[in-house]
Amino acid sequence: MLKKLHIKNYALIEELELDFSNGLTVVTGETGSGKSILLGALGLALGERATSSSVRHGATQCIIEAHFKSHQVSDLLDSWDIDSFKDNEIQIRRELTASGRSKAFINDSQTNIGTLKEVGALLVDLHGQDETRALMERSTRLELLDHFGGHFDIRDSYRAAYSAWRTSTQKLLDLEAIASKPQSDVDYLQFQFEELQELNLEETDWEGLEDEFLKLTNSTSLASGYNSVYEAIDGLGLSNISKVLDEISSFSKEASDLAARFKSSMIELEDLAHEASSLSDNVSFDPNRLQIIEDKLEGIKRAMHKHRLNSSNELIRLQSQIQLQIESAENLDKAIELAKEGVLRDKAKLFVAGEALKNEREKCGGELLNCVNGELIPLKLPDVRINWVFTEAKEPDLNGIEDVDLLFSANVGAPQYPITQIASGGEKSRVMLAFKVAISSRRSIPTIVLDEIDTGVSGDIASRMATSMKNMSSRQQVFSVTHLAQVAAAGDQHLDVVKSIDSNSTKTFAKFLEADEKTEAIAQMLSGSNVTDEARAQAVVLRNSNQ
Repeated sequence: MLKKLHIKNYALIEELELDFSNGLTVVTGETGSGKSILLGALGLALGERATSSSVRHGATQCIIEAHFKSHQVSDLLDSWDIDSFKDNEIQIRRELTASGRSKAFINDSQTNIGTLKEVGALLVDLHGQDETRALMERSTRLELLDHFGGHFDIRDSYRAAYSAWRTSTQKLLDLEAIASKPQSDVDYLQFQFEELQELNLEETDWEGLEDEFLKLTNSTSLASGYNSVYEAIDGLGLSNISKVLDEISSFSKEASDLAARFKSSMIELEDLAHEASSLSDNVSFDPNRLQIIEDKLEGIKRAMHKHRLNSSNELIRLQSQIQLQIESAENLDKAIELAKEGVLRDKAKLFVAGEALKNEREKCGGELLNCVNGELIPLKLPDVRINWVFTEAKEPDLNGIEDVDLLFSANVGAPQYPITQIASGGEKSRVMLAFKVAISSRRSIPTIVLDEIDTGVSGDIASRMATSMKNMSSRQQVFSVTHLAQVAAAGDQHLDVVKSIDSNSTKTFAKFLEADEKTEAIAQMLSGSNVTDEARAQAVVLRNSNQ
């Protein structure tokens, strides 16, 4: 469960710290107050995409910290070598700078966003406002089946087969693209390869050549400089200095120390003078060698400029790539034949994996709808008939080899049509809630967030949806963002979100309401800004009926 959420400098939130408990937590507030900002902060902590605009204006960094408690996820972190905290506590922290840099931490261990999303998905089922509309999409319907069936290993095997098929297909397309090019392209590749081969790049020491070029072009200055060093040291009269220091060394300890230091330096200076003299003697100017090196360096520089590269190592890699392209072109017919065989082989494996996944989905589909239908009865949809219809997809994709539609009828004797065509907004909301309740009975995700899943309903149906959420909260922690007084009255905790505007800034705040404040907030949801005594009385009735 989510125990604590700390938000600092996120969007309109300056700083906010909230402690949560089990059961049903309702989140209310006027439209535009910042409820979506609160959920956005939680989503950021769970690994959703971050942008620099998420950072509050004027701040340099935003920080979101979420504290959870989950035995199963804590054990998983142990297997991933992420340190465990006591009492199965899990701490997630997301940091985002105004420049767009992002960091993520789990239990104070820095991690990548992929791992954060994987852990976040095990901790919270975050139902966004778009998810009910997404029920109209094939990908969402398939995902519901996979979550209820729990056959993720089979789905992963299919996705691996799909990735292999896509890779082999792309390889074939690339080869066929090469084959479609005119012979002149291959000839040009051969010309480029021979041009680079003439530079003998692999046997050339680029840095050594530059060093030798520098020495040859400055040979006169080098010889003169070495000789000047020798003459300067030789003219110091080192022996005379040493003799003077020896004569006075017996007069004081300081003189003795100075004599010893000078003798040590004298040895180094004499060695330096001899080496400078030797280097001066060895400096030579070879114009033929200089021309060879200059031509070599100029050829390499021209090649780097031509191919827009920065080093001889990059030229070597380019030469290897061109060679592979030439070899591929020379053996293109055979390569295309092998690639076609690979595509057929990988596609066969894809359909074997796809059929296995489809079978699992069909197997669990009926059971899922039985659960959904059971949940729809108390939501005043007792005569609903829902059926899955599986058909072959035009083309396999990452989600599977099949299309799946959801046929829907709300009334006795009425024909079934795709839910996208016939269900009202309120019916879609109830169906989506029923799916969530059914799946939550199978999955052990400790927390679920329902963002306005009750849109489009009112009256007795709203009360029944509130009851479903309340029952759901006996199995897992439930957050419900709502505009319905009936749902708000069912909350064990009531979090109210408010936006404050002054002359300098706009800020979003949130606070948990006490008993009297809950009644007033529910009454306002019933009657609007001018709260009447009748609304307050009705709010009390709603609250008492949910105790």
